[in-house]
Amino acid sequence: MAGQFRSLAAPLRAGALAGIALAAMALGGCGANGGASAKAVSPAADAQAADAQSDGDAAADGGADASTDSQVASCAPGTRYQPGQPWYKEATSEWGLLGLQVRGTQLSVTDLDGDGRPDLLVRNGGGPDVFAPGKPERARWLLRNTGSGFEDVTEKSGLFSRRVPGPPGATHPGATLASADVDNDGDVDVYVATGAEGKTAAAEPSSELYLNDGKGQFSLGPADSAARMQGLPAVPMGVAFVDFDRDGILDLFVTHNMAGGVSSPLQDRLLRGKGDGRFVDVTQAAGLLTLAWNNATVTQLNQAKGHSWAWSAAACDLNGDGWPELLASSYGRAPNQLWQAAVLGGQRGYLNASVSSGFAYDQGTDWTDNESARCHCKDVPGDPECGKVPKPTLDCAQLKLAFGGNYRWDHAGDRQPWRLGGNSGTTICADVNNDGHMDLLTNEIKHWDVGSSSDLSELLLNIGSLDVQFDRPGNEATGLTREHAQAGWDEGHMTSAIFDFDNDGWPDVYIGASDYPDNRALLWRQDAPGHFQALPTADFFDHHRAQGNAVADFDGDGDLDIAVGHAHMRCEGQLGKDCYPTQQVRLFLNQRGQAGHWLQLDLQGAAGSNRQAIGARVRVTAGGVTQTAEVDGGHGQGGLQRHQVLHFGLGDACAAQVEVRWPDAAGTLQTATVEGGKRWKWLQGGLPAPAKVP
Repeated sequence: MAGQFRSLAAPLRAGALAGIALAAMALGGCGANGGASAKAVSPAADAQAADAQSDGDAAADGGADASTDSQVASCAPGTRYQPGQPWYKEATSEWGLLGLQVRGTQLSVTDLDGDGRPDLLVRNGGGPDVFAPGKPERARWLLRNTGSGFEDVTEKSGLFSRRVPGPPGATHPGATLASADVDNDGDVDVYVATGAEGKTAAAEPSSELYLNDGKGQFSLGPADSAARMQGLPAVPMGVAFVDFDRDGILDLFVTHNMAGGVSSPLQDRLLRGKGDGRFVDVTQAAGLLTLAWNNATVTQLNQAKGHSWAWSAAACDLNGDGWPELLASSYGRAPNQLWQAAVLGGQRGYLNASVSSGFAYDQGTDWTDNESARCHCKDVPGDPECGKVPKPTLDCAQLKLAFGGNYRWDHAGDRQPWRLGGNSGTTICADVNNDGHMDLLTNEIKHWDVGSSSDLSELLLNIGSLDVQFDRPGNEATGLTREHAQAGWDEGHMTSAIFDFDNDGWPDVYIGASDYPDNRALLWRQDAPGHFQALPTADFFDHHRAQGNAVADFDGDGDLDIAVGHAHMRCEGQLGKDCYPTQQVRLFLNQRGQAGHWLQLDLQGAAGSNRQAIGARVRVTAGGVTQTAEVDGGHGQGGLQRHQVLHFGLGDACAAQVEVRWPDAAGTLQTATVEGGKRWKWLQGGLPAPAKVP
């Protein structure tokens, strides 16, 4: 059919759909008889002249009506949060998580059996899994969603089986993971990464890919794969599946932390997929090589050319050109790294845009309010720049004792920009303010004694330039402020999520604050473009030390629920007053959003795209607002992951125009107008079809 879709090698222009009037009310809206209609329309507003002929051809062909229902009912008002409305209810026991004693801090969503229901992968470090009844010695759970509860299928699934022998009943120790259809056979496989302080020996467990048989049964992938990282020191903390060269085969970006055996952060790695479960290392060819800290100059370290000391990974298209950028979020106040997609020597690769983009660290470089720096300068007043440093406000002897006999300060190096960043956990890509550009939310651990130079968790708003750049308006401007509980209070933000909890069409921000006293789950609603309003815990839920989250429509009712973990770090003595007895994972079901308007999209790539459509960019226009999202291949500390099914709140609209840019070499675009209140299955090259929400 003419006008149904076309391929575009040029980038999508931001806001291309903003001026397109919705034909939704005439084509389908909220059908009086529950009908659903979809129609292909012109792909992009920046080609309106050419599209006029396409639209005429499509009309001549009779369109693509997926419904015989021609009656249209008016839309009821959508849902919006109002203070005093409890939005979530706990269903931990009802859904079986309490009985299964599911405990952990690393959560991600997958669909192990392809039934459309979001399943859960939970990890609690790298300990053993004892499957004997009544014994809670578990570190990993694969939980199948039955529609009304979770079934523990870990043992029978074969996931976490070992390639090399181990103690009786031993399972694979990996806890950092992501899932994706690596071999394009229609089911999700799982990559499980594990660390080795030195070079991984053949007799030791290594990182592994587990291949799915389509029924939720997993077997070990090929042994001859660079993804196993044998013979290399490896401390993988972030995993993201990405098709960096858009050849239709998924690749793997793995970021590494520090290995004690080499006393330096490790090289992050890009692995190119071969389509059969094997990967080859293309880190050097792609321009991603960095330097060991002791081999780099101060200038190179300030330019973020040293190893990342990563706590997480992410991949998304930040400049709208169709090619995904790679991100590593760094611990230890080291620079975060952003790799901008480019052509190097005629091949796809990356340029280091960490500092130029504004992602490496914020502009706070005043180290003189760092209490350790002040104590050092009190003790050694003749050191450089100590003359401008105020007196300490604390007892320096007690401070030194608290830090094990030394101040937390190296005067020679810690005044440099590369040592004045944040302790970065998860970074999330999302178009927060609905302007068509993918923004970032960073999570940071902020220690009370470090002062203003330590980065805070905040939004980085994408200015939309071809060379990626971000504006940091600050938390006072965006409303993402937090009240400190007391003096000497540490802020432990490591995992978070961005999702529209009230289905009003504007993304909201959730941060799981953890690992320190008086840290808890935090939720803000976007009450104006780019501005957020904090919710009291009475209106969502009160959960202390909330590390790890998984967001999805678990009960299939059209709104987004959330499962959260609980950390037991620093729970000793008086520090642990707010710690729960166990690390029980809790489930909170959204009890109001289903009354509003929403839309879910389940994309499936065809020839030229990866089957799971990871990296596909979707624009949904409804009620004068255009939302933008991408299919996630894994992100965040230890491997968070969103459901492949994309969810959009529609506000007061009950239909939407949807544009998909598929992740193939041509950047194929398709558009359709669809009814809200439904899930739509969309196979590349065809038209969206209504699909039952399980």
